[in-house]
Amino acid sequence: MFGRRKSYAGLSIEGGTIRYLELVPASRGFRVSRSARVTLEEGVVVQDRIANMERLSSAIGSLRTKLGSKFAPAITICLPPQDAIIRIVEMPKMSVEDARSAFGWDFENYFPFPLKDATFDIVPVETPSPISEVNMSMMVVASRLTTVNGILDIASKENARVSAIEPFGNALVRGALGPNSGDESGSLILSVGDRSSQIIVTYRGNGLVYRTVFVGALSEFQGGVSHFEMLIQEVRNSITFGASQYRGLSVKEILLCSEHADNQELQDELQSLSDEYACSVADSWGKWSIEGEPVGEYGWEAAIGLAVRDRS
Repeated sequence: MFGRRKSYAGLSIEGGTIRYLELVPASRGFRVSRSARVTLEEGVVVQDRIANMERLSSAIGSLRTKLGSKFAPAITICLPPQDAIIRIVEMPKMSVEDARSAFGWDFENYFPFPLKDATFDIVPVETPSPISEVNMSMMVVASRLTTVNGILDIASKENARVSAIEPFGNALVRGALGPNSGDESGSLILSVGDRSSQIIVTYRGNGLVYRTVFVGALSEFQGGVSHFEMLIQEVRNSITFGASQYRGLSVKEILLCSEHADNQELQDELQSLSDEYACSVADSWGKWSIEGEPVGEYGWEAAIGLAVRDRS
């Protein structure tokens, strides 16, 4: 009854890669028990949304083979950003249960699919200053039922028990910021993919602004426009938008994530903001005190966030 959990595991589904990370408790934090990654074929995930569930199933099967044909007893999975959409909404103060019922009436004003085809959850989120004495801010996460059921079917086929499914953005925030993310200063997380990037403005460990921009490390534009310059402008726009929406939200640091975090051109562009913000590559392994990380590999932030979910 009082036995200690032996392992913590996460499986992240991202634009071009799926990653599995399994951790075991260690004296100072965690130790990597097993890890593996599989590059997805083109067309499996398109514009941050799963486009081919059958080929994704094959890739997850290959991942399981790499792990010795067995996943951990329970795993947490994250969906790509456009398959688990996050909205921060303002509602009159009420219980979470009442808010969940009430939001159903407004669901289709916030999400691009009907409520009858969706599953969603809603939780309170802290903001720098209360919106008003009578209102509250809530984070709403919604997915299409077909997508969630498809993932559960794949997990069942692979004899994996799913403990939770959550958005990529939430896992990324948790992994990038670490366990001590409750201070008053805001952060911006920039996760750069091949053709798209995620920009998240956070406060006290919670994302308040979630943006997908279709500019990535491999993007090409006519006219000699630098895709990284465009990305940095989107970062500035996101900070300005966050400050306009939440009085008192002040971004102090920018954290660069993803497998492109070691791109020198991208790092050089990011340094153009260094006079205004502390800019660095996220050190998720160090922040979570994880031993035995894959050497020379970037892009594990979301997988880490999933694996430590029940310990954060």
